[in-house]
Amino acid sequence: MSSPASFGWSLSDADRLRAVVGPRRAGGQARRMRVALVVGLPLVVGLARAPLVGPTLAAQETAPSVADSQRDGRGWFRSVLGVSPERNRVIVGLWAMHPFEPQFPEVDGTRGFGGLYGHWFGTTFVNSYDERTWALGIERDWVRWRRGRAGLGVGYRVGLIAGYDERLVEIGRHTPVLPFGGVLVWARFGPVAVDSYYVYRAITLETSVVF
Repeated sequence: MSSPASFGWSLSDADRLRAVVGPRRAGGQARRMRVALVVGLPLVVGLARAPLVGPTLAAQETAPSVADSQRDGRGWFRSVLGVSPERNRVIVGLWAMHPFEPQFPEVDGTRGFGGLYGHWFGTTFVNSYDERTWALGIERDWVRWRRGRAGLGVGYRVGLIAGYDERLVEIGRHTPVLPFGGVLVWARFGPVAVDSYYVYRAITLETSVVF
């Protein structure tokens, strides 16, 4: 086995390199590794149980067509409204990422859980200010693709959230309940789903079990 000296390194060089990297960077890498394992392992298991997906995803579903909109005069509204999800599920893990707010950790576990039935969803978690937070609202799909039990989709969530104050938005100084809305992207492999949505300058990542 080669030693550091055989590559022109000394042990003191290696020690200095570790000192430069520092514990903070190592801690951030450890958090990313834990999230990758928690999210990636269920996906691999779910993918192994799902039917084989070909080069292109068949059975695309979208909101009502333009032709429908011209017939009933309300199609543009129905297209924006989207369709109800077909993924009733229990949310078993939530993580938050703050790419635009460096004062928060890169990836932070929120000790949360929740669920969705029909188009109604609810979650509870500990936010980045260490406050217990509750969210309730609706989820809809704008477009989704399916093949067997595998699928992808894009949609949105809107609702009400409690547990924040003026540190998030100024209106939080005057009301304990805030409105929110965000774009949602999801993937499903067998019984396992991963959802990501953006709202209030944060990206939330969820893992869930579909039933």
